[in-house]
Amino acid sequence: MSQDQDKKVEHQKVAVVTGSSSGIGKEIAITLAKNNFLTYATMRDPKKGQDFKSQADKENLPLKIVELDVTKDTSVNNAVQSITNEASRIDVLINNAGYGLMGAFEELLIEEIKAEFDTDIFGLIRTTQAVLPVMGKQNSGFIINKSSVIK
Repeated sequence: MSQDQDKKVEHQKVAVVTGSSSGIGKEIAITLAKNNFLTYATMRDPKKGQDFKSQADKENLPLKIVELDVTKDTSVNNAVQSITNEASRIDVLINNAGYGLMGAFEELLIEEIKAEFDTDIFGLIRTTQAVLPVMGKQNSGFIINKSSVIK
């Protein structure tokens, strides 16, 4: 890598998007990469991101796929550590991971509701807590939270 490329990477903004395997998360990750953010598209199953990783590679977009399950402390911490080891910073966290739960509220099982809370609420807390120390050291950063609803 040339010295100019090193400087570009050093000043390139880094974004982390949870729940990037499909839908809004996938589109957010691609849009950020197209806008020259070094984008880490995170998802529970990295195989699900290979289709748009191929697209990103063809377009020479700065996008990487990282395994991250927002319901598991170890997964979140490992992913954030891996990203910061590689990129040295995180400028934007987009908490997008969501749990799709549909049905009449009175018919939903408490286990289903707990699973949704573990993803939508506690997952958001896990990723935010993991990223805040990185942003604190930088004295900068943005966190964007997207929510979902029980239908």
